[in-house]
Amino acid sequence: MNSNVVSLIADQVIGAAKNTERYVRSNPWQAAGALAVVGLAAGLALTRGARRFGRSRADLSGAVSEVSGG
Repeated sequence: MNSNVVSLIADQVIGAAKNTERYVRSNPWQAAGALAVVGLAAGLALTRGARRFGRSRADLSGAVSEVSGG
């Protein structure tokens, strides 16, 4: 990849991060609410996906403990 392209992408990522930080600092409750909704949606999607493939909640908790070393 060309260094100019990498620099352009890096500048855009840094700009997006600064804009996000500015928004979260000025609207903390809205940002927290949005994160809660995203977390809930992700949890529901993962649970439904696991059920679709025949895994129960107990199977998932065992997989989590194996990954975390428990």
